[in-house]
Amino acid sequence: MKNIIIKILSLCYKLLFKAYLKDKENHYRKTFNIHPTSWIGEIEHTVFQGNISLGANSYFNSGRIVTGRNSKVIIGKWCAIGYNVSMLALTHDVNEPTGPANKRPQPERDILIGSNVWIGSNVLIRDGVKIGDNSIIGANSLVIKDVPERAIFGGVPAKLIRYK
Repeated sequence: MKNIIIKILSLCYKLLFKAYLKDKENHYRKTFNIHPTSWIGEIEHTVFQGNISLGANSYFNSGRIVTGRNSKVIIGKWCAIGYNVSMLALTHDVNEPTGPANKRPQPERDILIGSNVWIGSNVLIRDGVKIGDNSIIGANSLVIKDVPERAIFGGVPAKLIRYK
């Protein structure tokens, strides 16, 4: 009897979790500017907050995109974004880094990702960064400065490896 109850509870959990994921994806598609042909991979491991645009045929496997009220993250078309990628368009103020978020300054700058960009897994893209079309960001990189078109960047901090 105990095994039957466990199986029933397990099935209920799986059904509820699947419904939750579908609701989360529908909410993201309504709340953010996500093109109908784009794809969010592991929605359960993805957090979007703020002004976000995901272009046609792009995919975002998992991670976090956060903007403030006055900043945005725009991702072009045909972008391939790996797992555990963070794009943070706001940050802490150096002179007043702690305290209540609604009372301390939080500098904001847009993040702009061109089209046909490949971003590897475990990448952090900081506020104010622009990544040009047809570029590649290697896995485990910290991107703190602009990346020109057709460039391959990688490392901590990310630096030019070569041009395509």
